[in-house]
Amino acid sequence: MTEWLIVLAVISIVFALIATRYRRQIVMGMQIWKMYRQMRVGGKQGEKKTEKRENLKDVPLVRCERCGKWVSPEDSMKLRSGTYCSSACMEKAAKLQSLVD
Repeated sequence: MTEWLIVLAVISIVFALIATRYRRQIVMGMQIWKMYRQMRVGGKQGEKKTEKRENLKDVPLVRCERCGKWVSPEDSMKLRSGTYCSSACMEKAAKLQSLVD
């Protein structure tokens, strides 16, 4: 019985030494596993989002002031000077406006 306890103690000490030596790799493995689980869950949620998007076919679209692209009001960026499809378009329009002024 005592021999088993000694063997168990030695195995636990070896395991603790290995865990401390390779803790970064163990943490990275756990993060990769969490990302994998999130991707699997996210894929199922993505299917629900596409169904929701299909129901939004009757939503009126707004036009970007700079490039003319039509986007949904939820995805657009609204400012006093107008509505833009993305932050890049908004920044380009602001730069052009500053050159004109």
